[in-house]
Amino acid sequence: MGKRVHEALEFLYNEILAGRIPFLDAVLDKYDALWVDHWHDRIAIVKREISIEQTRRIGEACLARYYRNQHPFDTPVIHNELDMKFSIDPDGTYNLRGIVDRVDRFENGQYEIHDYKTSGRAMSQNEANKDRQLALYQIGLTEIFPDVREVKLVWHFLRQGIRREVVKSAADLDKLIDKIKALIDTIKKKEESGGQFPAKESILCNWCYYWEECPAKNGSNPYVG
Repeated sequence: MGKRVHEALEFLYNEILAGRIPFLDAVLDKYDALWVDHWHDRIAIVKREISIEQTRRIGEACLARYYRNQHPFDTPVIHNELDMKFSIDPDGTYNLRGIVDRVDRFENGQYEIHDYKTSGRAMSQNEANKDRQLALYQIGLTEIFPDVREVKLVWHFLRQGIRREVVKSAADLDKLIDKIKALIDTIKKKEESGGQFPAKESILCNWCYYWEECPAKNGSNPYVG
């Protein structure tokens, strides 16, 4: 459901970037078509107390709520599903990749990074303040756009209709870079010394694209085929 919602929003903003604002019905039709086209019997149902049809309708409600809240879509969007590859150090030793749901650019180097969430629980403001994902995207954004002066990080919790915003200082980003570099170094050292990272199987395995490399699995993942 989450992936289909993201794809429907991608369709919406692709239309907006092309100078067109589609009606809500067109966005919902796109979502339903994507749902039908990509549905298969190997999809795992996590919350079995909720039916497939109820799950589909949750996605529709997320899109309808978001559409109403954002209309008439007058924010200056410049990128949709922006694929970023960037380094967090000058030497290019620590390389990361991220896909940003949406980027808006305002005047005087003001940018916004937007992220859509369909999870059943919205982050608190304190959790958003501590989140790493969008802050790392901000680091990548500054490598792509030299005019960046300030970035607002924005989460849209679509089920709840809640929006969280955070602005990171340069000092905040420096601390995050140090933490990520230290984490990568720890992983590398353990790997070089022959240390093991035992696989932990869970329902999340059904969303994993790396079964071929996993010692706990055999062959490709049938749920993502």
